Amino acid sequence: MLLIFLLISLVFIAGLIYNQKSKRKICAICAGVSLTWLLLFILYKTGVYKDTVLLSLLMGQSITGLYYFGLKRLPKPLRIFTLPFFLSLTAIFYLLITEKFVLAAFGLLTALWVMAWLIFIYRKDPGKKPLAQAVTNCCEDP
Repeated sequence: MLLIFLLISLVFIAGLIYNQKSKRKICAICAGVSLTWLLLFILYKTGVYKDTVLLSLLMGQSITGLYYFGLKRLPKPLRIFTLPFFLSLTAIFYLLITEKFVLAAFGLLTALWVMAWLIFIYRKDPGKKPLAQAVTNCCEDP
């Protein structure tokens, strides 16, 4: 674990240096975590690395980072899709690690995407508006 933390720290510092020298900015912590788990994932798939707990934690951090990245940049009406998006990322990363396709989970995801799409289409309908607003206002400061 120490070597992994060291690698994340080194990539983080490299990201900060890159940001000082470049017009294009990156999230240094996101780069550190993402590049580290990508390397660990390759090593895991080749049988060199065995710790799926730490690999999963790092992947989960990237899922959360992608979620908040999208949340900050999406127009508010599109936030209706945040739950299916977040759970889809989780399912994809689960599939990557375990190579297990859980049909019921993917069925639920499909249903969530369809429900989110229906809420999005009817978001201005007086009967659906409170639900649409509750979903789009999720994760905002109270």
